[in-house]
Amino acid sequence: MFDIPEVMRTAQGMARHAAARQVVIAENIAHADTPGYRARDLSEFSATYAGSGKMVATRPGHLGAAPQHQTGQVVADGDAPARSPNGNTVSLEREMMRAAQNRQSHDLALAVYSSARGILRAALER
Repeated sequence: MFDIPEVMRTAQGMARHAAARQVVIAENIAHADTPGYRARDLSEFSATYAGSGKMVATRPGHLGAAPQHQTGQVVADGDAPARSPNGNTVSLEREMMRAAQNRQSHDLALAVYSSARGILRAALER
């Protein structure tokens, strides 16, 4: 009966992606002293966004109804600094910068969702 507007689904996808990326960042920080551990990161949200001109399921059962926004794929961090003597590639400074950027992405997703909700409420009140 009521379909969620695409902008709200996109904001939800961004928030889920930010949450999943925060988990990967926390794992990197937790393994900062683990010998041989390679820093990892999540693929960008823009790479996981399925709404880029492709056909989209508009309701359950339509086109197989796969989830529109995946959280991303965990990949080895290609931009990681050189290995430390124990083979670890985690840089705590770099991970803290990523955590700050990730928080900004999450805050943006919440702001977009909140704005869309406000517009939807105003439209429904007539």
